[in-house]
Amino acid sequence: MNIGFVVYGSIDTLTGGYLYDKHMTEHLTVRGHRVDILSLPVKCHPFKFGDNFTSFLIRRLAEGGYDLLLQDELCHPSLFLLNHRLRRRVSTPIVAVVHHLLCQEPRPRGLNSLMALPEAAFLDSVDGFIFNSRSTQQAVFQLSPAHRPFVVAQPGGDRFRNRISAAWIKERSLQPGPLRLLYVGLVIERKGLLPLLEALADVDRDHWRLEVVGDTSLVPDYVWRVQQTIDAHGLASNVRLSGTLSKEALAARFIDSHLLCMPFAYEGFGIVTLEAMNFGMPVLGSTNGATPELVRYGGNGLLFDRGDLHALAAAVRELHTDRRRLLGMSVAAHEAARVHPTWNESMQRIERFLEGILKTSRYP
Repeated sequence: MNIGFVVYGSIDTLTGGYLYDKHMTEHLTVRGHRVDILSLPVKCHPFKFGDNFTSFLIRRLAEGGYDLLLQDELCHPSLFLLNHRLRRRVSTPIVAVVHHLLCQEPRPRGLNSLMALPEAAFLDSVDGFIFNSRSTQQAVFQLSPAHRPFVVAQPGGDRFRNRISAAWIKERSLQPGPLRLLYVGLVIERKGLLPLLEALADVDRDHWRLEVVGDTSLVPDYVWRVQQTIDAHGLASNVRLSGTLSKEALAARFIDSHLLCMPFAYEGFGIVTLEAMNFGMPVLGSTNGATPELVRYGGNGLLFDRGDLHALAAAVRELHTDRRRLLGMSVAAHEAARVHPTWNESMQRIERFLEGILKTSRYP
């Protein structure tokens, strides 16, 4: 297959969505398919709409000789009108790779309703979907209900080669001292760091430590609010903002930490959730998004409603005190990750799906 793949910016960007896209393109390339990365410039949201009217972009898509076009769904502001123009020039199947819907991120309902209009128009313009979770699939079909072929291919959790033993999981869980909590993700509103800090401020300082791993450069105003919250509650000795870490350094944090703590993050899947479980870390996650597909409440983690700060604080106090319960959850998390599909298995599903789309389009 000769595939064109439309993304914003660099596919090497350190986020879960780009990691998914990169695994997919690398798998397809190794399997002998050609994948051209068609990178669109990253702009402020309103300026992205102008891409729909650029002759250069539509010419590039129409004249590339592609058998298939993949489009990262987060590029929809640049494509929701352009795809309809493209239809008049070529019959190339268009498949959207959907990580999560922009119009479901935490923001005022009226603004999300407005943002849903171009997003729905984009979803209506494509021929098929690659979903990272059942939750994402259901959200898309609520917004764009017309039936089209799709595949659900969850990310793998086996990116790290490190192995963790049952003996270390037990030793780590039963160690005295503060719970070592880990947040891994962009420092942006959707990931819920501010309410997490507010909740932890109500827990005794000697019960916990929190390390925040993730890019702090994307939304400086939000990072400033995070720092203000840390200072206002006197959390400087409990919270460390570590920025972006190397793969090896992140693996070391997974090995050493007790809990992945992102209870107020909206995730289309949450690759870090699965990766943490692979290191025997229970997850304090959200009832929103796809986290409940991975986390069984009271088994391999706990789930919290958006804004339920008191429940999160109570859970941290309890797990600090009851290390046997923490151990049981840690063992369950490790076992759940062990039986989850690998990256290779999920990417094989995508490859078979795309071959089926191409076959159907050529031989109706």
